[in-house]
Amino acid sequence: MVVRDPKMNLGNIEHATFDRAHLTPAMARVRSRFTPLPVKLVNIPYRFSGGNLRMPAPKRRSLVQGGAVLLLLLWAMAIAPEPQPISISADALVRATTIGDIPLISLCLAKHVDPNGRDAQGRTALLIAASQQDWKTARRLINAGALVDLADEKGFTPLMAAALRGNLEIFRALLARSVNLRAQARLKDGRDLLGIALDGGNPKIVQVVTERLPRMRQWTTSTQRALDAALLAGNKDQIRLLLGKNTKPPTPAGKNVPLLAYAVVRSDTPLFSTLLGCGADPNTLLPPRSDKDFLALLPSQSLRRYVEEDRNITVLMLAAGLGRENCVRALLDARANRNRATKRYGMVALDVAAETGQWRCTQILLGGGPSPEQLRLEISLASQTVDLIKDGVPIFRTECSTWRPGYSTRAGHFVITNKEQNHRSTIYKVDMPYFMRLSCLDFGMHAGVVPDYPASHGCIRLPEEAARKFFAEVPIGTLVTVE
Repeated sequence: MVVRDPKMNLGNIEHATFDRAHLTPAMARVRSRFTPLPVKLVNIPYRFSGGNLRMPAPKRRSLVQGGAVLLLLLWAMAIAPEPQPISISADALVRATTIGDIPLISLCLAKHVDPNGRDAQGRTALLIAASQQDWKTARRLINAGALVDLADEKGFTPLMAAALRGNLEIFRALLARSVNLRAQARLKDGRDLLGIALDGGNPKIVQVVTERLPRMRQWTTSTQRALDAALLAGNKDQIRLLLGKNTKPPTPAGKNVPLLAYAVVRSDTPLFSTLLGCGADPNTLLPPRSDKDFLALLPSQSLRRYVEEDRNITVLMLAAGLGRENCVRALLDARANRNRATKRYGMVALDVAAETGQWRCTQILLGGGPSPEQLRLEISLASQTVDLIKDGVPIFRTECSTWRPGYSTRAGHFVITNKEQNHRSTIYKVDMPYFMRLSCLDFGMHAGVVPDYPASHGCIRLPEEAARKFFAEVPIGTLVTVE
């Protein structure tokens, strides 16, 4: 049976051929905005023989099939959507920094991705890099404009991360771009930048942070730690810097009494000298309430009473009452106020030294006095006599009259603290010519009636001639021993 088709030339079965124009695939005729490639169809007749369609040789058939595939690809390209640009978010940079994906970090920076994106904990890529000690990436992020003051949800910043790792170079690079350092800002766990720098162990970073601290009214845990570390290392520049940043004197951890006062009480000369030499206030005051262990270090009951009961006790008074001569001299050299008085009893440093029997400190606070080897007075209560000793040799003796029953004369070492030629007792309302007060107390030597027995109310009465001689020849600051 012969099937006829209008597109075929089937005049006879032996010479039947296809219309090549009609065999062009429909897909090749689809119009496109791409310029069509010319396609050359193979002009090969197809014949039926013996009831079968005879196909061309395999090689020619492959060419036809290849052309069809090419046409199919061109058609697919013609109807495909326009390619879209690749979009990279700030989150991608954060993730890449977290896992250390350097190619992706580079791609993000090349595409100018925002470097200040954050992860779920509020960490920026810069903070992540610094925390992971990926300093190269941190430097690239800084150069890309990453903000250095952005903290995570706990308050931790890239500066803190660099300080904790002790990286001075990155720390300085971050610091140069910081616009809101907030050196005193605390994390939720109580740490601050200085404390973190101390944990990092780089003394140069510690000093840089300290330099940027504002002046503070109170010592913090971090500044106290920094001072202890500086004292241990003998870093006087750091000690001086820390003392200058605080209006109050430093105290040992958990104590109220200043460290300078502890150094005086314990005779810790190196600590005392270091603190005073680095700018500690020579007029440092003891607190209204002193530590129990501090009070226990005071050997004198009278001094302990002053410290417990009075207010505005200075370290100069403390040193004078303890007989710390070198401390007294050093404090005076540092311009301690020797005339500053306590609030309750009106005591000055000289009074404290005199009343506690510290005659050497009394001499220093008076501004001088002869050494006992050069000149002194010796008063004997038993023999009722007074000897003037010069260069170790008695050169003058006189009788005297001291206490009478009910009125004792104090024994001990005293210093002539002031003289008054025409003194009148405010207690007994009697004249006491050539009065020489002993150690700022309520008794002294003066001219008066001298019987051959004790007759005074506690003073040392002298014959007028002897009193006049001592008044003229014995200077203020001279040691007087009563025994």
